[in-house]
Amino acid sequence: TGLLTMYVAKTTFRTRTKRVFIIVSIAGLTSIGSMVIVNFILQSDFRWVLLAFTVPWFIGLFLYLLHK
Repeated sequence: TGLLTMYVAKTTFRTRTKRVFIIVSIAGLTSIGSMVIVNFILQSDFRWVLLAFTVPWFIGLFLYLLHK
């Protein structure tokens, strides 16, 4: 997922391709989002660390929406 996000950020994010925001959002939710949810359900020791990894993803999507 990280490689996919890097590739999308270097190509389609720069050219503002239609629906790229939706694709990256779905990719993040299905990968790191589901992993964080499962770790919170299991009460894993690493749940907060994994949640911290989602913060840069949210910030990136937010900045993408700000820069129109």
